[in-house]
Amino acid sequence: MPFDVMRVRSFYPALEEGFVHFDGAAGTLVAEPVARAIGRVLRGAVANRTTAFEPGRRALRILDGAREAVADLVGGEPGGIVFGPSATALTYTVARSLADTWRPGDNVVVSRLDHDANVRPWVQHAQRAGVTVRWAGFDVGTGALPTERYGELVDDRTRLVAVTAASNAIGTRPDVAAVAAIAHAAGALVYVDGVHSTPHLPTDITALGADFYVTSAYKWSGPHLAACAATPERWAGLGTD
Repeated sequence: MPFDVMRVRSFYPALEEGFVHFDGAAGTLVAEPVARAIGRVLRGAVANRTTAFEPGRRALRILDGAREAVADLVGGEPGGIVFGPSATALTYTVARSLADTWRPGDNVVVSRLDHDANVRPWVQHAQRAGVTVRWAGFDVGTGALPTERYGELVDDRTRLVAVTAASNAIGTRPDVAAVAAIAHAAGALVYVDGVHSTPHLPTDITALGADFYVTSAYKWSGPHLAACAATPERWAGLGTD
């Protein structure tokens, strides 16, 4: 079936303003069905989540539906979807929780291909915990992130490997599954930044080997809201709700 470009464009009223949008890193325009859905919630009676009265139950249904939708998008479990204001904020929250278990002599591995949102939280919390930061460089000629480099960086004191599923600057798609296999063999967790990759290719966080996978709705025609996917058991281990 041919791709109906004009029909898809009709879902984005902002295109009628005539601007040319070249800033891919800034995210996507909000689609009209999304704006209508948000408007319905804002205009309706929605309270804090509770089963005691209907507006609270409505809030629970909205949240459950959102979790199911994101889980379907990334191949996760609805009960393992956590929302936050941005990928950066969610990554800071996870980093803060994980860093409580880090000890001097441990290390974390980050990449120079990643967005700052998947670097700075780990670096700052590693510094506070007295943990070493190891850097995986990328090939400046090809933009590739060599998988074999992780075999040199990861050892039995590595607590976490943070890696992007796709660079938001140059589009490089590292072999996340291979990196995750190296990390897991050493007992390390894997935190994957899927903000740029999610709207461009099918996502299966299990196949990727991601213990945590973060994505942002503003990259796929939604509002500026982020979600992090992990198993419910993983979140329980962090003491989060």
